[in-house]
Amino acid sequence: MERFKDENKWLGNFENEIFVKCPKCESKAALKEVARDCKCGNCTTMTFECKTCFYKIDAPIYQYKASGKHYCGYCFEKFDYESQIFKERPNIYQVKCPYCSFQEEIKPNISEVRKEPKNDGLVRDSWYYLPLWFQQEIKGNVFWIYNQEHIAYLERYIKAGLRERNNKGSGNGTMASRLPKFIKEAKNREKLLKILEKWKE
Repeated sequence: MERFKDENKWLGNFENEIFVKCPKCESKAALKEVARDCKCGNCTTMTFECKTCFYKIDAPIYQYKASGKHYCGYCFEKFDYESQIFKERPNIYQVKCPYCSFQEEIKPNISEVRKEPKNDGLVRDSWYYLPLWFQQEIKGNVFWIYNQEHIAYLERYIKAGLRERNNKGSGNGTMASRLPKFIKEAKNREKLLKILEKWKE
């Protein structure tokens, strides 16, 4: 009987390279973790470049939202305001007092909002929201992985007839302990292993 012992790995341990679908040519491409220029020297970021069409993304796409508190210039009541999402950072924003309906233009507090894609049921990376290359639906569930190292780890878990927990400081937070039920079930073992074998090619 094959045996799997949880190595206390988190999903983040597999995020150094994430295979995704290129948004321009739809080929297999990769996000890669690189060091970011900062004072601490420990920060990282993700870069994207398609080796097929050479499309590049250097930073996530942000949109903007105006929000905050404001005192009405007419009745002096304090109220909260929040705008819709803007594609470009607004310099002024028109607010309307909910108490007296007085409208005035203000210099708003602006926050950056990551541009999210439409909900199409695809699993996406958390940095650029690109669809993962390795994903397949199984009985209403989406089975997905990031890269070859992730495949190897999941393959060992799925093959194992005996799965041992290792809770040294991890509680219930390791990737193996938080896998969806359909991955843990023996009845899906053969189908999942066939998919992983195909993805390894």
